[in-house]
Parts: sequence; structure tokens; C-alpha cells
Amino acid sequence: MYHEVEKGTPQGGNLSPILSNIFLHYVLDLWFEKKIKKELKGNCHLVRYADDYICMVQYKEQAAYLEHALKERFKKFELELHTDKTRTISFGRYERENAKRSKRKANTFEFLGFTHYCGMSRKGKFIVGRKTNRKKLAKKCKEMNQWLKSVRNAEQIKNWWPILKSKLRGHYQYYGISGNIREISSYYTISVRLTCKWLNRRSQKKSYNRDSFKRYLEHYQLPEPKIIHNIYTLSPVS
Repeated sequence: MYHEVEKGTPQGGNLSPILSNIFLHYVLDLWFEKKIKKELKGNCHLVRYADDYICMVQYKEQAAYLEHALKERFKKFELELHTDKTRTISFGRYERENAKRSKRKANTFEFLGFTHYCGMSRKGKFIVGRKTNRKKLAKKCKEMNQWLKSVRNAEQIKNWWPILKSKLRGHYQYYGISGNIREISSYYTISVRLTCKWLNRRSQKKSYNRDSFKRYLEHYQLPEPKIIHNIYTLSPVS
């Protein structure tokens, strides 16, 4: 059923993130830089992508002040904070120690498809660790499964094999960041297993077992997982 509306944008539409970016530049970005930063003590930063954003402040009491100010700012433009996605947490170099003393798990947060957690470098220094969000990984694997199921008989292998390779490379391009090799390797392993599964379901006769499919991949290789972005030195991995 189709309904024309005079307000808002379609959920998932291409126009939605564009308008969000333009609108929030004034509502949030400029307001944060020109006004709220002057009112907060200590370090404070805003990171935003379309309508997803995180605010970082140095002191706990400043976080409460900022959340209240955000609600008032958004209300002015008939907007409101998403109650399920809005929360204030402690995070940083002392979070693991504080969590241990409080007998709880160290806080993590989700942003742009990644779970961000308090990690340690090889030299024992604090770093922000990132790994593919579990729900996002499950969604990507489900999408791969559905796509392989749809093309296995509709097209010859030679026609869709390059697309499969592109899908894997695209996943590594986004999720292939420092510390995330385990998760992108899981995506590769599951994708290979699903490919073998659906190739064997093209007919009643099984085409490949584990060894024969391994030999097949030696001739028609799929791009293997690798880290593309070294986020700790802000340089690409050669």
C-alpha cells in the first residue's frame, strides 16, 4: 500500500541519510562546536556519521549535563533522542580497572557496525579495540546465504563467481581494520561453506565434498581475509 506524505523521508531511502547529514550539521555539529564545547569542562568531542553519533566528555557530571542539553536542543526542532540507543557509559584507559574493582564487565558500545571495547596494545598501552558487531556479522552471513541460494541455478558459476569475489573484497574493505582479523575470517569461512553447500544443491547429485571443493578453490581462488586499514597508524596496509 502506498501513502503520500508531506513530512519525513522513506525508511531506508537514499534521500534519508543525505537530509540527515544536512539537517544535523546545523542542529548538532555547529551547536556542539560553537556553543556546548564552551560550557563543558575538560576534553569533549563529537563523532557523527549521518544520524548516528557519539559524544565524548572527560567528566561524568559533564555527561549528564550534555545529555540534558541534547534533549532540549533536539526538542527545539521537534526531534528526540532514541531511548533504546541513548546511554551514558564510562570508557577509556581506566575502564578495565574500574570494572574489575566494581566486579562487572568493562563497558563496550556499538557504532557503525563495530563493537568498540577497551583493549591493550602489545606494549601494554590502552587502545580502542574494534570488531564486527555480532548482529551485523550474522546479518551479512544471512544475506550471503540468500544470494547464493538465488544464483546457484539462475546463472552459470562463471557468471556469478566474480560477484562473489567482489562481495568478499567489499566486506574486507569496510571491516578489515586492525584487530578485526578474527571476525572477517569468520565471514570468509562461512561464505566458503555456504558456497559449497549451494553448489551441491544444484542437482540431486552431490558435486563436491570437502577435499574436492578445496581443490576447486585452488584453481578458482576467492580473496582471503586481510587487514586493509591500520587504524592505529592511520595508514593503509600494503
